[in-house]
Amino acid sequence: MLRFFRHYVDIPAIVLVACEMAILFSVLHATADILRSLGFDIRADASAALLMTLTAAAGMTSVGLYNREHFVHMRHTIARAVVALPLIVLCIAAVLGGYGWLAGDAPPIPYYLLCAAGLSAFFPLLLMAREIFIRVIDHLGAFRRRVVVIGSGARAAKIDKLSRELKDRSFTVVGFIHLDRGGEQAQDSERRASNRRQDYLVAPENVVDFCISNNVEEVVVAATERRGLPVHQLLACKMHGIRVTEHHSFWERESGQVDLTDIRPSWLLFSDGFSKGFTRAVLKRVFDVVVALVVLLLTLPLTIPTAILIMLESPGPVFYRQERVGLHGRRFMILKFRSMRVDAEKDGPRWAAKNDSRVTRIGAFIRKVRIDEIPQVINVLKGDMSVVGPRPERPVFVESLAQAIPYYNDRHTVKPGITGWAQINYPYGATEEDARMKMAYDLYYVKNHSLFLDNIILLQTVKVLLWNDGAR
Repeated sequence: MLRFFRHYVDIPAIVLVACEMAILFSVLHATADILRSLGFDIRADASAALLMTLTAAAGMTSVGLYNREHFVHMRHTIARAVVALPLIVLCIAAVLGGYGWLAGDAPPIPYYLLCAAGLSAFFPLLLMAREIFIRVIDHLGAFRRRVVVIGSGARAAKIDKLSRELKDRSFTVVGFIHLDRGGEQAQDSERRASNRRQDYLVAPENVVDFCISNNVEEVVVAATERRGLPVHQLLACKMHGIRVTEHHSFWERESGQVDLTDIRPSWLLFSDGFSKGFTRAVLKRVFDVVVALVVLLLTLPLTIPTAILIMLESPGPVFYRQERVGLHGRRFMILKFRSMRVDAEKDGPRWAAKNDSRVTRIGAFIRKVRIDEIPQVINVLKGDMSVVGPRPERPVFVESLAQAIPYYNDRHTVKPGITGWAQINYPYGATEEDARMKMAYDLYYVKNHSLFLDNIILLQTVKVLLWNDGAR
């Protein structure tokens, strides 16, 4: 659990959610006092405020308000808050109604009023809190881990680029340790790769002193060769409490993907992950069945009209069955609402393209809002798929991708899913390069899959659905 917490939980996000939920709880509690003073009958105001606060936290998380790429940019915060607050009101109303139904009594109207008034008052405070937080985390460098990178070549350049991207402000590179390879060609190559950060280069013999004087928390070994590695200096760093991390492990942790460009089998062999067992399999299956049944029931108001519209628009079956590759390479028939003409593949199988002429008018809409994927819950109930996992591909594509992308068949060691780590981190892809990028995320999921990660992916899928990320 500690390893999963370290991998997936962002300390700034934890601080932010704690502060904002404390503000919301206080606002709801104060609003309850005001409404009570006006004559409204509101009892158990603290428990009601706590229930609404927890519901709001789940709703704000589901639309991505605690993702770094969103909470460091006010425009993203406003856009998602505008969508999140009405959804939270509906969720709280449903929770109150369900509680009243179980208790055999309808919840009093003042509690709905408390929900609406409290969240309305919270909205401007949310924007104010975000503005203050952005200034602290962005301009003062708060919560960033200070990192030194050993090496100044391509790997070091990738880490440098990652640290500069808007979506990743969890660490900052304070120095590069350039190793002497003993060859002019290798030295010139590494200098060219790091020419933007020459002022950050540190001599190997000064690693410990540099790390201590600059409050460095982690040293990343990103050198492609280990000749000249300052082993004694690195051991001294560990003795001073400074973490020493290998490049592939660091990249996996910070980017949420496995680096396929120069991954070594030995790293996969000796690194943590790929955990499986009977208990995990049972819990995963129970999770899948419960979520699939809930989705199936909740989406009936969408699926029934969709089936009728498909029948009215074009001749042919309502559902589309297509062969896909599943667990351990076993083939199965995936189920979707038909969104293309019946003769869509008369010229052979091909990936869907943007503005694909084969897509019907109803099909274009249901693909955009992902309604066409809902029938796959039946595949989940049958056991062919999981709710969360790598997306299953067609056999004709799997054969070609397995030859071009390393470790591609390893994604078949877990059940394919309706949604997955790649789907929430990378837009829809229809090329071999897109498949390679998604494989980097899929291998990360295969290596680190857990119910904890599955729940995070499920929450983040709401964000993808609301903003139509990558639908075609």
